[in-house]
Amino acid sequence: MTTFSKILLPIDFTECSTAVLDHAKLMKEKFDAELHLLYTMPGQEQYKGLELESDWFANNYANSLKNEAQSAMQNFISRNMQGFEPQKSEIRVGEVVAETARYVEKEGIDLIITASHGCHRAESRIYGSIAEGISRESGCPVMIIHP
Repeated sequence: MTTFSKILLPIDFTECSTAVLDHAKLMKEKFDAELHLLYTMPGQEQYKGLELESDWFANNYANSLKNEAQSAMQNFISRNMQGFEPQKSEIRVGEVVAETARYVEKEGIDLIITASHGCHRAESRIYGSIAEGISRESGCPVMIIHP
């Protein structure tokens, strides 16, 4: 029988993130697994075409956003995860799929639970969805929940 010891929930603080919590709680309890939360916020590379000074971005804008994300993470946990708090939560800066794959490798994650976001079909064909990207790049099983 397959077992999972470390489960990752990549979140974005939307209702899609809360929609997967029942599944995460069930899997955490069934396998007595660690639960990890990951929020990836856009980095400077997300603003292609803009002439951003990297020092200004890193020292001001990114730090301010990261502080807001830390606060949002704590609020998300306290509002939605009473009784099954994560063992670890982390905020990263960068592209969601790539940062998720790095986190999976670094932490030894063996299951990801994520929501599919209602991407338009044309966009999905051209760009692929984040959930699909995570599934392709993560190197471990991915449970995609359709809220």
